[in-house]
Amino acid sequence: MKPVQATLIGVALASTLVLTAQADAPEDIAARILQAQDEQSLLATWSDWHPEATHQIILKYGMGQPDDVFSYRVADDTDAEDPEIAKALEGYVETARSAPVISSHTEDGVSHVSAVTVVDYDWQGYSGKMRQTDAFVFAPYLGGTVIRSLTTTYDYR
Repeated sequence: MKPVQATLIGVALASTLVLTAQADAPEDIAARILQAQDEQSLLATWSDWHPEATHQIILKYGMGQPDDVFSYRVADDTDAEDPEIAKALEGYVETARSAPVISSHTEDGVSHVSAVTVVDYDWQGYSGKMRQTDAFVFAPYLGGTVIRSLTTTYDYR
């Protein structure tokens, strides 16, 4: 076999593999992220994120209190715990969590996936319900689909 023939066969086989490989749907990627509950499972999802992905966290309290908003680049997350947040969450315990209800749509060619979860909690003697909404925005990257941004809203109103 001549080198040119071997190259053409190799290119044809590689093209066939690329075309038949099934990329994960955005809904599957979002579900995988939501199921990751510990450091090991979060590390396993690293390839699902765009290198410049951002995560915004919004806390809605209601009763006239302004929302707290935090944002960071996912790649910059050092897993360092903020002592102020840790102090504010003292005594906070989730007592139940519903399965997320996932919906998706495409807007201007961009995939959006939302997951809504209802959480029962106890916090410093007060029991309540919180609505958590995770809004994922996806982007193509290196032949696949990855998370470009995630906005997580914790709604205590």
